[in-house]
Amino acid sequence: MTGGNESCTAGPTSMSYFTCLTYILEEWTGVENIGDYLSYAFYILWLLFPLVVVFVLPGVIVILFYVSILWLHIYKRKNEIKDAYSHDVWLAAKEMLATIWDGHGRIWHGYELHGVENIPQGPGLVVFYHGATPVDYIYFTARLHIMKKRRCSVVADHFVFRLPG
Repeated sequence: MTGGNESCTAGPTSMSYFTCLTYILEEWTGVENIGDYLSYAFYILWLLFPLVVVFVLPGVIVILFYVSILWLHIYKRKNEIKDAYSHDVWLAAKEMLATIWDGHGRIWHGYELHGVENIPQGPGLVVFYHGATPVDYIYFTARLHIMKKRRCSVVADHFVFRLPG
């Protein structure tokens, strides 16, 4: 690779991208057998990948909380005048947030809701366990809103109301 226009696929034999990358890095750094170092680095990244996922998922959930709250504040400011003349100006905001949270639950956790047909038309009581965060309640209300167009009120521990946002 002496010329500026040559590439790894030019010439009589073509190389794989990894071989091309190691060849370029060996010339650039002057280190021989850099492929062994890259192979070791990829192994360490693969080994630590579950640890990265463990820290990324809660971060995504917190970011999604704050994006939802920011969206509702922007929507409120935008529709203050319409609120005086319309009976349900929040319908579009509820639909969008329910869709975002439902998609997040399906993608990250494979969340599904079974037995919705057993919820009565009048008042009802849904009792369920949640883990360390009340994210499953948010997934439940989002899916219930999409499927039945109903709102679900919550009776919760004091911890839920101490969450930021």
